[in-house]
Parts: sequence; structure tokens; C-alpha cells
Amino acid sequence: MKLKKLLPKNWVPGALAAWIIVPIVIALWFMFGSDIKAGVFNLLEKKPIMYSNVMVEIGESGKSFAQKYQGMVDVNDRNPGSHFYRVNWSDGTLGTVTVKNGSSSLVIDSVLSAMGDSDDTYPAEGISSYSISMALPPRNNVPHDDARLKFYSLLQHIQEAGWKRWIDPGMPRLNGADALRYQMSEIENGAGLMSLDPSYVPSLDIWMKIKDMTGWQFYLNGVYMNVQLMRDKKRLDPNLPGAYFLTLGLESKDSFERSEQTYEDRPKWKELYPAARKKQAEERVKSEEKLHALGYKIDTEYRNPDE
Repeated sequence: MKLKKLLPKNWVPGALAAWIIVPIVIALWFMFGSDIKAGVFNLLEKKPIMYSNVMVEIGESGKSFAQKYQGMVDVNDRNPGSHFYRVNWSDGTLGTVTVKNGSSSLVIDSVLSAMGDSDDTYPAEGISSYSISMALPPRNNVPHDDARLKFYSLLQHIQEAGWKRWIDPGMPRLNGADALRYQMSEIENGAGLMSLDPSYVPSLDIWMKIKDMTGWQFYLNGVYMNVQLMRDKKRLDPNLPGAYFLTLGLESKDSFERSEQTYEDRPKWKELYPAARKKQAEERVKSEEKLHALGYKIDTEYRNPDE
């Protein structure tokens, strides 16, 4: 009776409300507790910093790159002697990468990720290569003819930034339709590695026949670039949208020349590379003689930009 006097006049309704609400809350916690907890932790969790534009430059130290975009760069040091620096754009967003090379700045949109690597054997070289992954928008739903035009617009953009077409020194100097015809043929071993002519824009019909991993290669200021094309093989109907995936690779001249040697010979690549280049020049002469006889037009004026 004394207890009742100490309670508020509306204690019965309040108690009943609590008696009803508390079990409901407990039930909801058991049913959706993990989601509720995840929501709370997501609010408390510090999200990584996301930069919409990341600048990459061959030769920059990995430490400098990681510090510049701290909180966004994932550094992988698990492989002894090698370091990988990866940038991802999450939450369905696409990023922008600016490729800095001397006075040249190439801005690339619709980037999914970028990864650079450095080698402890050559610490002064810094990051010696990058692999940049891109999509052609709208992602996973682009009409094939739009993809064709957007892709060749990208190649033109690369050339406007100062990058020059590079043909492997052992490959024939072919332009336009001849380069593509050779690349799609089996005339010679390795023909599929031919660097295509970025100024040649094929028809939609021919575009649809271009093979995955076909490359367009460039060179500027001691850096090689390789742009490769891939697409969803299940969505090749030219009348329906498709999905395209591109990779843009960058590699320093020193790293590239070392890769021409066996692993054991790489420490002395500088003295061995001239002989390898001479052999490639001889292979080019033989290939061009053969192709000339088959009706291909050889661009005798072409000179490799890395000579």
C-alpha cells in the first residue's frame, strides 16, 4: 500500500506499456540483432579516405605514393623483395587516374583500380610498373558501337598527351587495316602480339571480331604503355549492349629491357640488351620481306620512339 502511494498515478499504464514493449524489443533483437549491430558498428567504423583522382608516375617511390594517398592505398609487402601498392574505388564508384610523365599529363576516367609495384633489387627506380583497370561506361551495359567510338577516343586522347605508337622491334612495321589483318592471322608465330594502329578506326563488324587481349602500345619519356581490350564473351550480339574491360599497363624502360633477359642475366641487362635489340631488328627485316611478298604494305618511314 505504501509502495502504491510512492508510484505515479499512471504507473499501471506505464508498466503495461513497458511489459508489452520490452518483449517486442527483445524479439526484434534476436531476429535482426546482427543487422542492428552492423548498423551501429558501421556508424562507429572509420571509413577509408577516398580520393576521386589519383596521380601515378613511374619512378615515384612507393613510400611517397602511399603517404600521398594515405588511407586509400593498400600496401602488400608479403612477397620478399617486392612491394605492391593498390588503389580501389569502392561502393560502385569509378575513379580518375592522372598519368604523369615529364611534362605530359594523361587523365583517364572510369577507373576501377590501379596497382603499382617496386623491386628492392633496384630501389632507386621506385615504382617501375602500374596496371590500371578501367571500364567503358555505362559499366556492363554499353552498346557495342558506343564502346568502339569511346575506345578509339581514348586512344586519340593518349596520343594527344604525347604518347607515340610503339611497335615491338621484332615485329613488322604495319599500319591501319594491314596491322589488324596481320594480328588476326596465323602467318607468323607471335602475330597476335602485334601493336595495332591507334589511328585506324575499324567498322563495327570488324570491331566485333577483334580478339580479347589485343594490344595498342605506346612510348614516351622512358615509359612504355600497353592498352588491352577485353569484353564479356556472352554478350557479343552487336544489337544488344555488352560489357567491356580495359587494362592500361605502364612500365619503365629499365624494367622493360630487363624483362627481355633471362632471370639469371638480368643483373647485367644493360650490357646484354643491345645485342637482343639487334637480333630483333634482324627478325623484323625477315618478317617484312615475307609480308611484302604477300601484298602487305610496309611503313619504311616508321622509327621506334625508344631508339
